[in-house]
Amino acid sequence: MKSFYISCICLLGLGSLTLANANDFEAALSQETAQFTFRSDSSLIGWGGSDLAFGLFYNNESDYIGQVSLLQMRQASEQTPLTFGVGVQGYLGRLDKPEEDVLAFAIGGEVRYTIPGTMPMAVYARGFYAPDITSFSGSEEVVDYTFGFQIEALPQTVAFVGIRHFEVAIDAGDYELDDDNIHLGVRLTF
Repeated sequence: MKSFYISCICLLGLGSLTLANANDFEAALSQETAQFTFRSDSSLIGWGGSDLAFGLFYNNESDYIGQVSLLQMRQASEQTPLTFGVGVQGYLGRLDKPEEDVLAFAIGGEVRYTIPGTMPMAVYARGFYAPDITSFSGSEEVVDYTFGFQIEALPQTVAFVGIRHFEVAIDAGDYELDDDNIHLGVRLTF
């Protein structure tokens, strides 16, 4: 238990480093869950060209999961509105009721179709999967995917709506942290 809290403090420390250099902040809320994410270019860690993100997820069941991800994504253009990205994501957290720790490393990606215009829009699907071999502590598998729609409502401000499924397999069975809730969110670029 003590190592869990030390790990969380380290994760928050890394997040505060990113906050000083962040180029966007995202908040996604549903009736039962909240996800806050800071994103920066990966040059912060000496490898430019990717999105580096630090996030915190929690729900009304008092489950907390910190996330760190690195995603390489091609930029959309009029010639190539369909883009793909691949990356890795780490999960570290605590499930309250089953009293289990979560530590997992996932691979995944994103598919996005951008509709250009005065107010650019996009539809996207993003997913990450951590099998048993890269899931530790109390977790045996992590499945995390989102389908969404976004619109650039104002310059440097994106509004979005999406559905997220976030599940962790533990000894007692599958534990759903987010069971297909509709999320509303905003992303502010600095």
